[in-house]
Parts: sequence; C-alpha cells; structure tokens
Amino acid sequence: MTILERVQKRLKDDNISVEDINEYVTTISDRLNIRLGESVLPDVFQSIAVDASVKMYRRIYYEGIQSEGMDGITTSFVDNVLAEYEQEIQAWKDRKTNTEGTGRVVRFL
Repeated sequence: MTILERVQKRLKDDNISVEDINEYVTTISDRLNIRLGESVLPDVFQSIAVDASVKMYRRIYYEGIQSEGMDGITTSFVDNVLAEYEQEIQAWKDRKTNTEGTGRVVRFL
C-alpha cells in the first residue's frame, strides 16, 4: 500500500480531495528527504510520512494545537510536524554514517 493510500485510509471519514492529500504527502516526503539527505524516501520512513501527513492535514483544525489558554483565547500550533520524529531521523542518520562511513580518513603520523 502506498503512502497516499494509507493516508486516504486514515482520513476516509474526512471530506478531503486526493489532490490535497497528495500535496501533504509530497511535502512531508520532501521534508523528510532533506533531513535524511536522500533523494528517495527510505521505506522505513513511510509510516512517519503517513503520520506526519495526517497531522499536517489535521493542523488546519484543533488537533495541531500545542497549548490553549482559558481566560483569553490563546492558541499556539505546533510549527514543525516532523519535530517529534527528530530522534528517529537522527538515529537513522547515525546508523547510516556508522555503516557506510563518511568517506573521511584520519591519518596519524
């Protein structure tokens, strides 16, 4: 099942066009690829792309609220939908660097 199909399945009760879902999926995939230093999204990050795409859509409503005040109406939204995945992204990058190396060589004289 593709990322688009998985997002559609999660948002099946919402009235959202395929074009809009595709835009969210593309945006999240692009942002993940930039952070990962990849041109194609690794399969292991597909679930994160699905979760983040759904969150990006729901940010339009109230599920993206980070905090809300009671006295005056104060609402702040999560700015970065990928922020909660930073630990996984960094761990993957660290593992990749450790297995593939950086191409740098240190020589002791």
